[in-house]
Amino acid sequence: MIVIDRYDPRKDKEEILEIFEDFIENKSYFFSYKERFESELNKRVLDLKYRNSIILARENGKIVGAGFVSTYIDILGNENCLIHQVMTKKEDSYKRSIEERIIRELMKYVKTTLKINKAYIKCRDSDSALRSLLLKLGIKKSKEVLYGTEL
Repeated sequence: MIVIDRYDPRKDKEEILEIFEDFIENKSYFFSYKERFESELNKRVLDLKYRNSIILARENGKIVGAGFVSTYIDILGNENCLIHQVMTKKEDSYKRSIEERIIRELMKYVKTTLKINKAYIKCRDSDSALRSLLLKLGIKKSKEVLYGTEL
């Protein structure tokens, strides 16, 4: 049975780093280095708002998924929220509702605790599994279009 839990830096860090490595290799839209991820994880632990927003899925005590949010304030003073792609190992991610349960918990946390009423989730058009999940959750493609470039 999958249980949703919060991150405990004293006991969960090594498992999260393990999931990160598999996730970057097999599922992520972006490349990152383990050292950068670990550094960001260490920073988030120091801020209770961010530490409590690290949502884990456990099965038989083993972490099988992790979800994160980032908030930022735009130039107009509006607080915005980004729900990041849920990290799972490749073998744990198929038809187990891990991503769905984590995203639901993150949305609840953002709305009730952070008091933000709108969140964004990045999803490639080619990722049909995540697009289907987002539609199931009632999350539609945003009218705001972001463009990007390598600097």
